[in-house]
Amino acid sequence: MALTLATLKSSMDMYLENDSWGTTDQQNTIIQQAEERINQTIQVANYNTKTDAADLADGDTTATLIADSDTAPIGALYFKIRAGADVTTNAWSYLLLKDYNFLQEYAPVDDSTVRGTPVYYSFYNDVSDSNKATFAIAPISDGAYDYEILYWFEPTSLVTDTGGTWLSTHGESALLYGCLVEAYTFLKGEADLTQVYHGRYQEALQGLVLSQRGAFRNSTYRERASV
Repeated sequence: MALTLATLKSSMDMYLENDSWGTTDQQNTIIQQAEERINQTIQVANYNTKTDAADLADGDTTATLIADSDTAPIGALYFKIRAGADVTTNAWSYLLLKDYNFLQEYAPVDDSTVRGTPVYYSFYNDVSDSNKATFAIAPISDGAYDYEILYWFEPTSLVTDTGGTWLSTHGESALLYGCLVEAYTFLKGEADLTQVYHGRYQEALQGLVLSQRGAFRNSTYRERASV
């Protein structure tokens, strides 16, 4: 059953046998800390990834992604390009992720003569706008290219979407035990019970990963049956 903010807090009251595990703000922080730990541990494609597509022009050194307020980019899974503008018959090629300093050495921005088909990219957040991300490319674009970016974002917290989130719907156990670990640590609870909660959290987290990635959705070799 999906957890709402109210049912999550009620469940925690029951498990902790304590309805005073901090002020409202402290409780919300505990829940957000648990969500952040889960988000940093697993990256589920249908949970916290989105794609963005646009065009590069001759002389471009960066691609800028401006996302919705609830999908602020925090990293990229891939950056792919294809020659031409909307030439769907051309094949995609994937850029390699490198440090920004490497890009500057490979094709300095202040040297516009170093142009070609982009090969590398680097990601960094735009500190002036939390919903904006910049993807530097190298070498500098020598013409028109389509590009597509698959990027990670920080999902909306249950503290904000109190009626339920993807995590509170599909990862109830992971979220509950993650919150219990954070809350019991906050309460300076007994070490043995903290270990119990942590163990249950790890089990639930592993189950969530397997349920989304698929335990058998891989390239495992299967021996062909004899005729």
